Order: sequence, then structure tokens, then C-alpha cells
Amino acid sequence: MQAIARRKFGLREDTVSIGGFVVHLGKRLVTCGEQEIPLSRKEFDMLSYLLMHRNRPLSRIQLYEHVWGDFASEESDSNHIDVHIKNIRKKLGEFADVSWLETVRGIGYKIRAAT
Repeated sequence: MQAIARRKFGLREDTVSIGGFVVHLGKRLVTCGEQEIPLSRKEFDMLSYLLMHRNRPLSRIQLYEHVWGDFASEESDSNHIDVHIKNIRKKLGEFADVSWLETVRGIGYKIRAAT
């Protein structure tokens, strides 16, 4: 994943910072200051995928296919993605503001990069 991130997204470091949080891609760890924030495997995968596509809205289907590695149909009524986003917001929100993790109505979610 590190090599792909470096090539595809131009990352030079193994870490990505956003809104007071540091996401350690290689260690699969999120920290705020010195505090580690426990995320499930799916939550971390979803957060890191959104980070790689900052400022770009990703549909629930795109997130599902990336995280679960399976094809999702548009008729699917599953709320897996919404539940995981809610959990990410709740866990990270205990430490700092997470307004950068936005819902894009009718599409999905995106991470708004700091300006």
C-alpha cells in the first residue's frame, strides 16, 4: 500500500496529517497528539482511501468496492458505509473536530483538505 500511495498519490511520507490527526499508513494507526485512536480494519481502510482522494467525493459504491473488495450493486440498501463513517466520526470526534469529513448528499463522502 505504501508503494502504491507514493506512486499514485505522490506521498513521500508514510504519514498523512488532517485536522490535528496523523494517519500512519504503514502502521495502520491514527493518532491525535500522543493518543492512539483505535479504528477497526474497515474503518482504517475507509479513512485512508478517503484521504488518498482528498477533495474528491467518493460514492458509497466506490468505498464499498475498495474496502470490501467486492462489487456492490446500485440497488443495494445496505448502510455499511454510513455506519462505518458514523463510527469514524464518533471515534475521532472525541479528540478533535472532524468537520473535514463531509457528507456529499446524493453521492457519498469526501475529505475536505485544509486550505
